[in-house]
Amino acid sequence: MQILSEAERQAIRAVAEGDRSQLDSARRAFRRAAPRHGVASCVELQFMSEILTPVPDLLLRSDYRRALLRRSA
Repeated sequence: MQILSEAERQAIRAVAEGDRSQLDSARRAFRRAAPRHGVASCVELQFMSEILTPVPDLLLRSDYRRALLRRSA
């Protein structure tokens, strides 16, 4: 079962790399997939949950960012 499409995954990766222009696409992907699969289902959703929280845990966010960027594109 695929949680995120390749385009959704690329949008979230772009946000992790600092491209704020992809934030709306990444947010839509999160809102579509998180309720159905749960935030803990993949590192991309975990990362986005930290991006979208009002008071983020910056250490946790950086851990998710590193894990996401370490994955092959």
